[in-house]
Amino acid sequence: MFYEAEGFGGPYLGRFHRLPRLIAVLRLGDRFMARGIWPLWTAAVKVVLLAAMTSGLVHAQGLPNYQYMDPAYLVATEKSPQPVQTHDDALAQRVAELEKALGTLQAKEEAAAKKAASKMSVNVSGRILLDSVFFGQSDGSIARFGDADDTTQFRQARLAVSGEGFDIFTYKLEVDFASRDKLEVDFASRDRNGDQQTNFKDAYLGIKDLPWLGYVQIGHFKEPFGLELLTSVRNLTFMERANLEAILPGRNVGIAAYQVSENERMTFAFGGFRTIGEGPPYIADDDGGYSFTARVTYLPWYDEATQGRGLLHLGLGYSFRDVDDPSQRIRVRPEVNVGPYVINTGFFGDVENYQLLGPEIAFLYGPFSVQSEYVVAFYNRGGADDPAFHGAYVQTSYFLTGENRVYDRKKGVFERVKPFENFFRVRTCDGNVETGWGAWELAYRYSWLDLDDAGVWGGTTADHTFGINWYWNPYMRMMFNYVHAQVSPPNNQPNADLNVFQVRAQVDF
Repeated sequence: MFYEAEGFGGPYLGRFHRLPRLIAVLRLGDRFMARGIWPLWTAAVKVVLLAAMTSGLVHAQGLPNYQYMDPAYLVATEKSPQPVQTHDDALAQRVAELEKALGTLQAKEEAAAKKAASKMSVNVSGRILLDSVFFGQSDGSIARFGDADDTTQFRQARLAVSGEGFDIFTYKLEVDFASRDKLEVDFASRDRNGDQQTNFKDAYLGIKDLPWLGYVQIGHFKEPFGLELLTSVRNLTFMERANLEAILPGRNVGIAAYQVSENERMTFAFGGFRTIGEGPPYIADDDGGYSFTARVTYLPWYDEATQGRGLLHLGLGYSFRDVDDPSQRIRVRPEVNVGPYVINTGFFGDVENYQLLGPEIAFLYGPFSVQSEYVVAFYNRGGADDPAFHGAYVQTSYFLTGENRVYDRKKGVFERVKPFENFFRVRTCDGNVETGWGAWELAYRYSWLDLDDAGVWGGTTADHTFGINWYWNPYMRMMFNYVHAQVSPPNNQPNADLNVFQVRAQVDF
């Protein structure tokens, strides 16, 4: 409540909390008048009014809530009182203006999004992986496998375009210009057969939000099987996957559906494929080569408070594969992309189909992680004995700088690591050098694969791999791997070892 006073230089407003003091003064004035001291009372009123105006009363142009004021405290003026715009009124006006501006901006964004959704977007990505590989062999190893040459190569050099449009469609086309899949080397005779060949990787289109199916993908891509197999090379803990990759399916042409639960604790994927490999996708064959593959994952524990710095992952993959060629072969290198094959079944015939079963588990607790998979392949050879080949690995890693592996709940795989501090080295204005060390990770893996069973003698290998990863930032890292492969050849041949040291410089964008 306010009052207005005329005089002493103009109209002024006084605060309502000063009225009790004025009432006390007026009562004192009544006592003076009763005693006949009227001049003294008049002087006291003038002093009170002067003190009120000089102690912070606010000048105003009008009188708010005039009808609620007591006329006894209103000094008459010649003009009618006008309402005053209070602080709350000004704030409400500012809020209204901001809401109007926000609405205009939102309308522009919606129009831009609608325009963008009416065509397919284009995003360019890629990666470069440069490897140097050094072999260490004893005389027995050279006699058994041949003299393996130290090698420098672009392990991957990929370019990809991807995008989405019309709110539901996606696509991706990725080509690797550094593929060596068609290059076979006979290390004993130094005969190099085949040429380097550009390979198709992901080449597909997708449709989102379909009833029951979720996301559906059609084209050339990885079959949904295995935790390590579905994790991109960009995000693997080691330079190469474990040796059991030799019995797993890779990229083929097919159609698959991917679904994730509402709480993102469970994923399910299944699809039908035709075996075609990663060369330029083409096949003309009446003999089949079709497969059905499925994978389910579940998170019994996921630490929401830390966004996944603690979790337990369980998974299971299954694949039924009808072969187009009854003559099959499995061969394995010691967890390196070049060099000799250390175990090899040779061609074994009469294969009609085979099945794959692969349980998987991963445990993450802050910077510490453990991951393991087991895979068994059951081959059906009709009247002949049916071999079953087994493989497994267990790996562990620890971040010295405190980071953690990042888990993608919608895909059930691990994604890129994000260092707490990127690597940098700069000189400050005072001449000192400041350094950021990035993220450092130590890792170890033991993997094992047995290709001896039911008359098929391919041998057994057990690999010990030690790794150091130096993450410069989320998109660049250096990797150092040492592999010690212990090989038991078939037919009671002498055991042989092979040592490999590898270095990789990696960047993706």
